[in-house]
Amino acid sequence: MKLSTRLIGVDDLVKLVNLVLLTGRLKNVKPVSLLLIGDTETGKTEILEVFMNLRSVIWANDLSAKIIVDEVAPQVEKGKTHILIPDLLKILSHQKVVARNTITMLNSIMEEGLKNVMFYGTQKEFKQPVRCGVIAAITRAAFRAREQHWKGIGFVGRCILVSFSYSDATKLKIHEHIRKNFPAKMIEIITGRPTRVEIPAKIARRVQDLAMAETPFSTGFRLHKQLRSLVQAHALYRGDTKVKMEDLEEIKRLSKYMNLDFHQI
Repeated sequence: MKLSTRLIGVDDLVKLVNLVLLTGRLKNVKPVSLLLIGDTETGKTEILEVFMNLRSVIWANDLSAKIIVDEVAPQVEKGKTHILIPDLLKILSHQKVVARNTITMLNSIMEEGLKNVMFYGTQKEFKQPVRCGVIAAITRAAFRAREQHWKGIGFVGRCILVSFSYSDATKLKIHEHIRKNFPAKMIEIITGRPTRVEIPAKIARRVQDLAMAETPFSTGFRLHKQLRSLVQAHALYRGDTKVKMEDLEEIKRLSKYMNLDFHQI
């Protein structure tokens, strides 16, 4: 699928989001979640907007625990794989108890799934645990203000943290792009169909080594699973059902963003 975009310099980040969405197409694999972190005016929302009309996503400008249970979960049961939140800070700006309940519900839908839910004096039960991935954007300052709490409740560990910043050269290119009235370019987005993707034992060992080499927030088990899924997703991105070494190498290359180092573009 080819789409028009006015973004420049963020092709790697667009690809990362695409790969995370493709993890929702892997059979018997839990969809990966991603938290996109950058300063204000760095195009985080615009990156996610590239994918807002895909059939597999739920675009959420605002959310609450009740909306997740009543409206989002039924859509996930029908095949949606990810919630896209272009500005997580908007959700966090609600009353403290409302915002925390929303994060708690997102925590559940990303990991164990929603099954027997009780909140605000009501109860809702789903036939099978409802799980999906979450892709959200937030500013560096807003993330830092909540980092310790989110680590404590496991929210951070459930997401791949992707941070970035702009070099002076890239800032200049963007200013020139604005001056030229945002000339658009075409980019290709890969959607894929639900399928199984095999990981050969040799590559699976290297994925494990990569996971253990990173600095995990706890045991690193979630990171290991997330990296496996991303490598499989990259095989799908190529149109293959078997992982090759080039898939691992590309995830290793993109891993320069999978931290809180705010790698410069």
